[in-house]
This record gives sequence, C-alpha cells and structure tokens, in this order.
Amino acid sequence: MTDAPPAQAPTRSLRAEFRTPRAIGLLLLALVIAGLFAALGQWQISRAIQQGTVVERPTERSVALSSIAQPAQQQTDASVGQRVSARGRLLPADTVIAGDRLNDGKRGWWVVGHAVVDDPEGASLAVGLGWAPTEQEARAAAERIEAAPATDGPLVGRYVDSDPAEPSTSGDPAALTAVSTARLVNVWTQDVTAPTYEGVLTLEQAPAGLEEIYSPKPGGDVELNLLNLLYAAEWALFAVAAFYVWYRLVRDRWEQDQAVAIADDELHHDV
Repeated sequence: MTDAPPAQAPTRSLRAEFRTPRAIGLLLLALVIAGLFAALGQWQISRAIQQGTVVERPTERSVALSSIAQPAQQQTDASVGQRVSARGRLLPADTVIAGDRLNDGKRGWWVVGHAVVDDPEGASLAVGLGWAPTEQEARAAAERIEAAPATDGPLVGRYVDSDPAEPSTSGDPAALTAVSTARLVNVWTQDVTAPTYEGVLTLEQAPAGLEEIYSPKPGGDVELNLLNLLYAAEWALFAVAAFYVWYRLVRDRWEQDQAVAIADDELHHDV
C-alpha cells in the first residue's frame, strides 16, 4: 500500500476570492455604507462651522490704557488692538523713525515718539505718531517734533503689538527697521527708570506732515463646535471600518472554504 499524497489546498487564491460575485456584492454594500458615513461626517463638519461662534471684543470703545495693560507685562488677547487713552508727556528728543512700514498696503516710514505717562506714574510708552511715504518726509516731520517743546496731554489711539527685538546695527541708531520696545529703550536718550509698556500706541490723529497709521479693528476670533468635529471624526472611522469588515468577511469565507477543502481531502485519502 502506497502512502497517500499530501493534502492539497483549494485551487482558488485569496485574490480570486475577492473577485467573486459575493465579494463584489459585499464591496458595493460597503461603499454605500461608507458613503453614508462620509455624508454624515461632512454634515457634522458643516454644523461645526455654522455653529461656530465669533468672539467679538469691544475694541472700539476707548478705555484707559492702564485698565487693559501694565508696564513690563506681556501683551494679552484683551489688550491687542484695543482703542485706549492715556495722559502723558511726549519727549521730543526721543523721536525716531522706522522704515519698511506698511500702511494700508503702502510701504513707508513711521515716526515714533517716547511718552512718559501718568498712570502708572513715570512709565514709558512707545507712541506711533504717524506715517510718511518717504524717509525724507518722515525725517523732516521728526525734526519738527524734536524742535518743539515737550507737550503734556491726552494720547488716544489703538494699542498694538510691538515688533520682535531687532539686532543693533552700526548705522544711524535713530533709524530703525522695526518698532520694538525692547530696542527703543536702548535708543531713547532720556533715562528710562520706570517700567515700559510692551505694546505701542498708534495715535488716531497724526501731527502735521504725517498721515495716521493704519490700525484697523482686529478681526473676531472664531470658536468651532468641538463636539461636532468629534462626531465627524467618528463617522470617518466608521467609514474606514466598513471596508475593514468587508475585507474580513471575504477573507474569513476564503479561510473557511480552505479549511473545509483540506479536511475533505484528508478524509478521502484516509479511506
């Protein structure tokens, strides 16, 4: 009696199993289910956008500068872009110009002053006095301000961010390329003994010979509905799961048929 030949696996491969009518039908069903889940996810995203709340800050109501910011403290969301007022004295000798400044899309120069405010007493404040399209006009305006006596009075405008600190240069120390309070305190000739406000006040009314610095109302912050976004992510996972279930159904059916065929083959050889 000769030995029986080894059991043979089914001739249909797994790739062929995925091309059977049953597998194709299940794939079409998975596509329909995944498409439904994707549509539900898209709906949740649109709901998150529609229900997003715009956080409006009352930036156009002028408030005291000291009520929303303090010297030597970092800017906050509540202070950036706020219209403010303060009372102080402009020091003409500390007037400088800063180049490469955009003003409503036009490139030019700022004239920047140094004010000592009354609240808190003696604190320094950088003031954007106005804008000029050319360096010559900006320098001429700065020289007129320097020649005038120190003035006491209200300072009204918008409180904006200071530029990042720029490195010192070997050129004219009064000609800057950034309006940085960290740099200005080293340029001002008057002794700065009290703390300095981190931001810059852009005057709403520029001195003669200068244009007002364009400081628009800041845009509102949009808060999305995070719950709807989480639901959208869940529907996306369900869509992926539909294809995984299809794959497992086809593979499990193929593995089951393979096991049955091997068992039948072994049984026939044992007889």
